[in-house]
Amino acid sequence: MIKGLIFRIIMLMVIATAILSYIASLNGIDIRQFLPTFKYPQLPTLTLPTMPDIKPPTADDKDKQPAKVSKIYKWRGDDGSWHFSENLPEGETAEEEIFFNVETNIVESLPGTRNIKHTTTVLDEQPVKQQPVPAVNANPYSKKTIDKLLNDARSVQKIMDQRNRILEQAIQRQ
Repeated sequence: MIKGLIFRIIMLMVIATAILSYIASLNGIDIRQFLPTFKYPQLPTLTLPTMPDIKPPTADDKDKQPAKVSKIYKWRGDDGSWHFSENLPEGETAEEEIFFNVETNIVESLPGTRNIKHTTTVLDEQPVKQQPVPAVNANPYSKKTIDKLLNDARSVQKIMDQRNRILEQAIQRQ
């Protein structure tokens, strides 16, 4: 019964709107003037940044190489790790020669740390207990969850302290 009443009310509103728009059009009134109009916003034109066009020098351009371009050698060391340097060590063959713009930001490693062998030392002799992973719907404010978070933070702090000690030792050896 209620559905039928709502349907009848909606139909009466549609018929009344149609009659009013018909009468308005007979009198020369355009009802579209009462409807809101949407104008697309004028967006600024954007240009994407472009990378500088850096080309490796040819045999004719060796003397004309601009100062902005630098050559880097890439080779694999004895331990299997990749090394990058401006000067290729004797006895090594370069896997790749890379040309890049020297005005770009490149973070250098600590000098003298190339030949340092990193070993992992155990900080605590206690065996690490595997803590159960909390359920997905666990309360993030429960005591158990907060304790796990604090223990994880302590573990990360121990790792960071260990890495800091290794870096300090490397700096002191120089």
